[in-house]
Amino acid sequence: MGRQAYLDKIAFGRSAFEPTQSVSVSPEYIQLESSQSEMPARYHEASANNYIQLYDERGNPINPRSHQYGKKLRSAQNDVLASVGVVERRRSSSHGLPASSEQRFELLEAEDTVGNAVALVTTFTENLCTWWIGTIGDRILAFQYHHALSFGQITASEYAHSGTSVIYAGFASRIFATMNMQAIVYSVFMYQPLERLLHTTRAGVRTKTFFRQTRKVLKSAFRLGLEGLCYPFYYHAALQRLGLVPARPLLPPWSSLIPFSSTSPLQPFSLYYNASDSFTDCIKAALTSPVVLLCIGHSIERWVYACVYEAVEASIIRPDKPDIPSRDINGKDRAMAVLGLRRESPPLIRNAIHKILGILGWAWPLPYQSTERSGPNVAQAVEVGGTQVTNATPFNIPVVSMETPPATEPLDADVITIPIDAIEDLMRSTTPPGSATGLDQDENDPRIRITSREGIVEMEVRLPSRILSTHTDVAEAVGPQEGHSATEPLDRGHLVKGNPYHRVTQLSCEPAQMISAMVRAQLVGLAMLPIRVVTLRMIALHYLAGQGRYTGSQRAVSGASISTGFSWQGIAVQLSRVALCGALEVTVDLGLWGLQYLAITNFGQTLFGWGAL
Repeated sequence: MGRQAYLDKIAFGRSAFEPTQSVSVSPEYIQLESSQSEMPARYHEASANNYIQLYDERGNPINPRSHQYGKKLRSAQNDVLASVGVVERRRSSSHGLPASSEQRFELLEAEDTVGNAVALVTTFTENLCTWWIGTIGDRILAFQYHHALSFGQITASEYAHSGTSVIYAGFASRIFATMNMQAIVYSVFMYQPLERLLHTTRAGVRTKTFFRQTRKVLKSAFRLGLEGLCYPFYYHAALQRLGLVPARPLLPPWSSLIPFSSTSPLQPFSLYYNASDSFTDCIKAALTSPVVLLCIGHSIERWVYACVYEAVEASIIRPDKPDIPSRDINGKDRAMAVLGLRRESPPLIRNAIHKILGILGWAWPLPYQSTERSGPNVAQAVEVGGTQVTNATPFNIPVVSMETPPATEPLDADVITIPIDAIEDLMRSTTPPGSATGLDQDENDPRIRITSREGIVEMEVRLPSRILSTHTDVAEAVGPQEGHSATEPLDRGHLVKGNPYHRVTQLSCEPAQMISAMVRAQLVGLAMLPIRVVTLRMIALHYLAGQGRYTGSQRAVSGASISTGFSWQGIAVQLSRVALCGALEVTVDLGLWGLQYLAITNFGQTLFGWGAL
């Protein structure tokens, strides 16, 4: 019979949860295939005298009729409880929408695809419009111009020196190195080649323990190796942006990838110290080496970006009350966790960023929180049922939310968050349901079952996961509890009762994503400004020393020269020029954001039936 395949798997030591290789059918039973979506006609024609047992693709007996009758019974119980006021029926957010659920999900996927395309085009256009501003800013940081020169004169001088190549100089090499590093890191932490190797070679317990204890060291060494591998590309991009080498060819010569060769940027290791003289000189040479400074700068930049990322993402106003929950709502969070960007921001940084964004109107205002806390010895009287209760300790009720809360501790790069929906899909039987009825829309309604057994009345309450997020008013009224993340009021403080649902897709969230990316770029750029100054100047000096000169004849044309001496007036002028570059970049980004907003609104209303965005 149909269950024989299931029993054979157990007997031969194979998994009983895998579909059978062949589907068997006989006059007494029917086994369904994985791709079958409808009940066979023989099953519907069966009667009490001619019963046909139904098996799923795994060989387990099923009865779709009993499942359908159970749904009808639960619906009737809920109708009775709702009529007497015990429960309140709440329709799902997608109730009343046209088309079926599958068609609505396909529409969401199409909307996400269009949103990804718009994001890609916007990112490319933004880099094309603002790359020259960053190039001018790097040259201002690396070279010391005369104080009397204005920003317009410096820009005209650099344009006369480099021509139109100032628009794209160093772009290809930088993007090539960055994308390759991220792709390699994501692939390694997704496929876990080291763990697969240990499993294939059947390594012993000591070997596995050793690799488990040295995991962090191996990660750091892996990152350092990638930085060294991609260093020629970053070095070439920096020289192109500084105007020391032509913008063509776009990528460095392949001979520069060979370490310790004549064309390798690793030679000389340091201009000021010989690493082979002594241990002290070795440390000093490492601190003055461009490759070491660049690797340290990238590590600090990733750390700063991770600290700022959570605060900006939690503060920016974005659509967060979906009418139809997406199938893969945690795909982006999974990628961010692999790249190590889901650590919690420090409270000081989070509050400062939120205040700045709140002043600009890009964040919801913080709810009022009382700073007064009663001490442990202060008596608190609470009246419960006419009885005074003293020193009552409030019970912390965890608030359940559909959205993934920010991590409360730094996540390792190999920690991947698996959405609950994915686990439910794996555990849920793939047997096709019975005939579709109008009761499917009540699948997520709260259910209460009251039974009486030997004089004891028992009440069972079932709250589905998709409805729990709408029943947090009581927990919010209690106030912020100790131990809750400070970002929780930001996400739910504006969700009042009666707030309508809206689309939460890649397309609808793209304007907020662009604002968030713009804010993060400016904050990270300001934090990395001192390290960037030192790194750019060391790279320029390293290249000029390798060419046999320290002053650089190319830069003499524009009236600029590398100098190590700074005055207070020079520092003030440099900071004002850098601030002007940042303001100009923000202005261009806001202009592009306005065009993107109009395009996205038009796409949503024309193609996907949006109402008011």
